[in-house]
Amino acid sequence: MSFLRIAPLAFLISSIAWAESDVCGNISNYQQIIACAESRSPEVVRAEASLKQKNAFKEASAQLRNPELSFETVTGLVNSGNITETDISLAFPIELGGKRSARKEVASGEAARAEAELFLAKASVRKKTILKLLRLRQFYTEQALVEESLETFTRLVKQYESRPLHSPEQDVSLTVYRIAKGEYGFKKMQYDEESAELESYFKVNVGLDLVTLRKSLSSSGAPWPKLNQGRDLAKSPVLAMLEADVSIAKADLAKAQGDSWPTLNIGPSAKFAKEGGQSYEQFGVNLSMPIPVLNLNGGNRAVAGTSLQSAEVRKSLALRELQAEKLKLQKLYQSSVVILEQTPGGNALDKNHKRMESHFVKGVVPSSLVIEAHRSLVEFERTRNERESKAVEAYLDLQIIDGQPVEWKL
Repeated sequence: MSFLRIAPLAFLISSIAWAESDVCGNISNYQQIIACAESRSPEVVRAEASLKQKNAFKEASAQLRNPELSFETVTGLVNSGNITETDISLAFPIELGGKRSARKEVASGEAARAEAELFLAKASVRKKTILKLLRLRQFYTEQALVEESLETFTRLVKQYESRPLHSPEQDVSLTVYRIAKGEYGFKKMQYDEESAELESYFKVNVGLDLVTLRKSLSSSGAPWPKLNQGRDLAKSPVLAMLEADVSIAKADLAKAQGDSWPTLNIGPSAKFAKEGGQSYEQFGVNLSMPIPVLNLNGGNRAVAGTSLQSAEVRKSLALRELQAEKLKLQKLYQSSVVILEQTPGGNALDKNHKRMESHFVKGVVPSSLVIEAHRSLVEFERTRNERESKAVEAYLDLQIIDGQPVEWKL
């Protein structure tokens, strides 16, 4: 590979690396984390490159075709005399049937589709990163409860094992505490594995570890935002892609219809002759064109017409599906917010948990209640976080459907 081929590629790679370092440098809040993940995403980079390519095609499709110059000269002898003839003609192509405008419409439709694909690529990366950051905040709360439960049962096991004599009830309590200790030991391993998965994701996509990321997250989320239900689907990127498909299909049909018309090549002609010391000059017009006798491009027109019908059907079906999906997501979000606002949050649970811990240590609570209380706390927090994640995901999906920037206050 020559240097001329390597240089542009190296420049492109260095430009991308510089852009990543610029966006991902000195991260101090979650907005910068999301922007960094977006800039490093291969899907976004590919979509941006595709959009640049489609825009270049859009410019190229509007170009006019160059004229053709024909030059021919012959010389010879006639009756022992020299004779020279020169023919010059210039032909300008004239595309009939709207071929050029059809090419422009095809390129414009492909560029519009590439813009919608880029929006969806960015939205997908932002959504995934926001949900991962939300899960990271939830993870630390759940992990703390599991570790605290493990410490509690470890302390209770040591406390019962240190007694020289046990009543039958204490023997049973010691056994169930040992089982509970083992159960929470397994739970702790599961959270350690999830921690490794989260760190791997952020290392690859942002280049930061969990310790640094944790500093950028608040301990609690912002109030639940209200839905803007007045928006229609006119700005939906999914619908925009299908609109672009319809536009492309219409342009393909127009192009197929235009191809039924010939392309004229017309222009001035000149002929110069010299014979026996005399010169002759002749001027005229040249015209050439294919004759549409054998076919009128009927096959391509039929295919293009079928493609247009298919694109319109897909758009109509997608519109109904989007309307149903939007209604479902709105109901899911609203019902989730209602139940989440009615259930106790982290501060209230923490106070109750500390009060229960004092009763556990004093031994005034049955072992079965001790185990059930810890299990209920851990499972409730897990269930609450899962519902919170579903509500946030529904809100982000609604933003994507409406064509709005994908944002969430963490």
